[in-house]
Amino acid sequence: MKAKTWLGRYHTKLQKLTTQKPRKPWCHRSKGRYKHTASEKAALKEKRLAHRITYVDALKDAREVVQEQAKLLHEKFGGHSIQYYHEELMQRARMAASSRSPSRWNTFVRREVKRMNQERPPGSPFLKASHCVKGLAARWNSMSKDEQEKETVDAIKDLEDHRESKQLALHNMPLNAFQDVRKSLELLDREIRALNARTGLEVVLLTSRSNIDHFNQPHIFVTERAADFFDACLGSSIADIAVCFEAFCIAGVQEAAAAPIKVSRMYYQNFDTYITAKFGIIIENWPLQKFCCPGDISSRSELTVLSLAWESNATRFRKLTDSEFNEWSNQRFQAAMDQARVERDTGMEVDGEGQENRIEGSDNEPPLDSTGHQPVSTSLPRQQQTSADNEPPLDSTDRLPASTSLPRQQQTSAHSVNVVTMANGIGVNISKKTRKPRCDKGQKRGPRTKKSPGQSEADPAMSQGSQLPGPSTPSGIV
Repeated sequence: MKAKTWLGRYHTKLQKLTTQKPRKPWCHRSKGRYKHTASEKAALKEKRLAHRITYVDALKDAREVVQEQAKLLHEKFGGHSIQYYHEELMQRARMAASSRSPSRWNTFVRREVKRMNQERPPGSPFLKASHCVKGLAARWNSMSKDEQEKETVDAIKDLEDHRESKQLALHNMPLNAFQDVRKSLELLDREIRALNARTGLEVVLLTSRSNIDHFNQPHIFVTERAADFFDACLGSSIADIAVCFEAFCIAGVQEAAAAPIKVSRMYYQNFDTYITAKFGIIIENWPLQKFCCPGDISSRSELTVLSLAWESNATRFRKLTDSEFNEWSNQRFQAAMDQARVERDTGMEVDGEGQENRIEGSDNEPPLDSTGHQPVSTSLPRQQQTSADNEPPLDSTDRLPASTSLPRQQQTSAHSVNVVTMANGIGVNISKKTRKPRCDKGQKRGPRTKKSPGQSEADPAMSQGSQLPGPSTPSGIV
């Protein structure tokens, strides 16, 4: 039912043309087995040539008639040129704007032709509607209106489903899809080219297959000024964009389809912070033991090995997938938490008198043991704990002293995501830029100044007034 209001028509425009009905064969052709002789082939060739010449002459005469009609319109109405009236006569779309609803006569013919073809012996050519339409018309005209409705009440729904399946159902064979795409795009190209000639409209048309089993290559139709737009404004040809578009349609958002991110600078120190954390990029198969800038390598042989590795694509950059990047981020965060815990637990030093003082400590001091001393923590990072659990426990003489700080983990586990790896899969250490230490690191601190009950927190200078020296009194003044 057609929409009567503007809102209903707008809703109809937004509906997507699709169907869930399967595609079924509806056309049956029998191949001819007759083989023409050489004389018959020559006669057919001359017949086709004469037909082509006759058709071209008739088409020329028809165009002359259209031109004469344009001149008559110009003489009768005026105001415009002959070319204007010629374009008015020719400006009619060749594509069907609407389709007619199935009639009962069409339903009757389809059902009867299908029945007669089923009754024919196997191997015989199928009948077409044009072969038996005269006999069917005589039968149809002899029926009353009620009889016609009774004969087609069940078949009209089948014809509607057949039309919908023929127009919208997905092709079962890649070859059929290829031919459909080829012919449809040729028709679209002709219509768009004529539209550009009539109106000067600039058009860009890109098509791509969505299934790798299909045969169609990316199709490009672009007018002259639109082609210049891609080169001048986007800095890329429309052919390159079509290739990326095809990769996106087939594989989704992957490396080949996503727009490349330009990295303004390469960082070798803190590579994981400036490159991997921001762009999700790692380096695979680094050929050297040390990961550094090529300008810092003094050996010519190592430079040659590194250059050949990059040129042969043995060493390469790779973008992490979403799951790999999430795993690497979690491992990096956990390693930072473990390192902070180690530095907090081992942040003790022994002064000259044998007393233990916390440097850069927190307010939460560990409890004292039975001897009255603070226990020494030997907690390891999570990944080091897994390896330490398999080793025998330390003897009382092998325990770490309080001033010994645990080194950072040098090798990652087998299940971790390494930022820079060698050919054997072992991670390469990334040099870190050391932070400047505090000027009072390692110095003994005095006790904290306790505040009086009546002192305001907003005026800390009041508590230090008794300790600050007062202004000196000039001599000679009483």
